[in-house]
Amino acid sequence: MVQYTTVVTASLEKVWQDLMYKIDHPEHFVPGVTEVIIMEKTADFVSRQMTVTMPEKVTILKEKITFVPYKVRFLLVDHPALEGYVDNDISLISDTETQMTFTINWVDKTTQEPINNFEMVQNAVLKTKTFIEKHL
Repeated sequence: MVQYTTVVTASLEKVWQDLMYKIDHPEHFVPGVTEVIIMEKTADFVSRQMTVTMPEKVTILKEKITFVPYKVRFLLVDHPALEGYVDNDISLISDTETQMTFTINWVDKTTQEPINNFEMVQNAVLKTKTFIEKHL
């Protein structure tokens, strides 16, 4: 498990709206996203397929995303190398500040070793923070 927390200069409701936007438009938040297909959308969850294109490889993955104020969980349903989930949690600090924490709980499918890439989770949080603060 890897976790990173920061403070976003935006209201709790604004941050929540942007986390909901992230479900349909991850390309603004996740590096390398080149295609997103929403396969199913209900009041309780979203199933999506996402293609991530990096210089060394292309990965197609499927996720089941659940959301309840103020937590979004991205559960890997089908990934060539990983299993697990990512949680995006937010909490109120004040009318103009929100605490945002991303927790990555991924393991390598083959070795069952946890993925402990702190820099990756830190970059994901900071990219999300930047997007939210630029779109106030």
